[in-house]
Amino acid sequence: VSLDYDVLLDSGEQVDSSEANGPLHLRVGEWRALPGLGEKLIGLHTGDERLIRLAPQEAFGDWDPNAIVTMRESKLSGNDPIADGMTLRIETQDGASAVCRAYRVSEDRLALDFNHPLAGQALTLFVRVTDVVRSA
Repeated sequence: VSLDYDVLLDSGEQVDSSEANGPLHLRVGEWRALPGLGEKLIGLHTGDERLIRLAPQEAFGDWDPNAIVTMRESKLSGNDPIADGMTLRIETQDGASAVCRAYRVSEDRLALDFNHPLAGQALTLFVRVTDVVRSA
C-alpha cells in the first residue's frame, strides 16, 4: 500500500507528513513502526481517504520509565557540550547503537531517555491511498 499522509497530535500539531518526507510504502501485516495502522488499512482502495486514530499502544507505545538511564556525563565520549533535550546516538562497546534524548539532572549527571519522542501519545492520521498492490 502507498499512502500520502499527515500525522497530528491531540494538540493539533502536525508532526509528520508525506509532503515533508514522501509517501509511505508498507506491506499490511509486516510493517511494525506503527503496529495499529496496518489493520485499519485493510479494505481500503486506491483513492480512499480516512481519518485514523491510533492509541499510544497502536503507535509508538506507552512511555516507559524503565527506558530512562541516569549516568555521569563524563562516561560519554566526545567533546561537544550536551544541551538539555538534545538527541544523541549512543554506541555501546559491543557496537550496538540507539537514539536517546539527554536531560540534565545535575551539573555532572544526565538522564538518557530511550523512549520514542512520541511514546505515550495518541496520533491522528489522515491517509490518502495512492496505490494498492495485491500480494502474489
